[in-house]
Amino acid sequence: MGMNKLLAPIKVFARTRYDRVPDSLRLLIKRPAILAAEGTYETALLVSGRMNGRIKALATLKASSLIGCPF
Repeated sequence: MGMNKLLAPIKVFARTRYDRVPDSLRLLIKRPAILAAEGTYETALLVSGRMNGRIKALATLKASSLIGCPF
């Protein structure tokens, strides 16, 4: 019950931004430990500012090619 109160703002934010809760977020909400780890990782990347834009673009292309995404 307590975890639902913590995750409710995340759902509200997603609904206001995307008009629905994305599937990936729905899966992460079921696994709060993974959600916390990913949130920590993403926050560290944003705060550090050390990732070169070119490397980030290459990583995005590699990840999309691994999963078969066309763009």
